[in-house]
Amino acid sequence: MHVYGVEMKLPEGKRPGYYAQFVKALAANVRLADRDKELLIVEGEAEREALIALLNEYKFEYEEFELLRLPEQAETTPLFADYGFVSISDRAYLYKHLCAVFRFAEAKGDVGSAIRQMEEHLIARFSERGQTHYAVDRTLAELMHGIAKAYKSAIEFVSE
Repeated sequence: MHVYGVEMKLPEGKRPGYYAQFVKALAANVRLADRDKELLIVEGEAEREALIALLNEYKFEYEEFELLRLPEQAETTPLFADYGFVSISDRAYLYKHLCAVFRFAEAKGDVGSAIRQMEEHLIARFSERGQTHYAVDRTLAELMHGIAKAYKSAIEFVSE
């Protein structure tokens, strides 16, 4: 699921109660879906806009990220740490600008062999709507197409 992350950079030299005021305003005005340290996660565009407005009002610097929240049953590989994180709520997220998610378009060819060859590049795998999806570095999209084609199969990217 596509969500938004906004990493706030706390201003230096503010009075001790300044951050507490922000937290109170945040709770009153924005419905957070999750968080990880200073990275606040919201689910919709309206919530993202409300969060940005609040950060601007309190003069916090911030950086925005589009994220992909992985389903609970997702399997991650050792590459995951370079492309995502696990929040304080124990949910896994991928940075959308770094990753592409694909699935096999059809079960033709030798899909098993194609997956075995792709394995070293996989960041995560998960099932969605009855199909297995695979996350890879977005720069490897053409390589994934080539591997699938070599095994007489085809893939389609659902998130690039």
